[in-house]
Amino acid sequence: MKQRLTLVATAAVSALVLSACARTREVVVTPAPAPAPAPTTVQVTPAPVTTAPVTTGTGVVVVTDTAPPAPQTEVQPAAPYPNAVWVPGYWSWQDGRYGWVAGHWEQPRAGYAWVPHRWEMVNGRWQLTGGTWVRQ
Repeated sequence: MKQRLTLVATAAVSALVLSACARTREVVVTPAPAPAPAPTTVQVTPAPVTTAPVTTGTGVVVVTDTAPPAPQTEVQPAAPYPNAVWVPGYWSWQDGRYGWVAGHWEQPRAGYAWVPHRWEMVNGRWQLTGGTWVRQ
């Protein structure tokens, strides 16, 4: 009888162990993130400058057939000293392509005001007039 009890007890314990193993558990599988797309390479063929720079009373004027990009938004840092003048950034034209020139602070000049660089359509072509100080 003792043997039969031991056998029944062993069977009961085995059933409990197996039932614990047979329980279903919810497993959440998170898919791996998608690989980052490969960077896109864009081949840019700059337009040649077909007119030599022209010297004017205010400096050098650059002329090109290619329209300038939209101006970049710049964060203007705090002025480094009182009355400092902010010279905004602009697109320059060099080596047959546009390049951004960042804005910066300059010392004020008594009796003068800063006129920023600007791109204008002149005779069907884009012309950059360099920034300059003009007498007020």
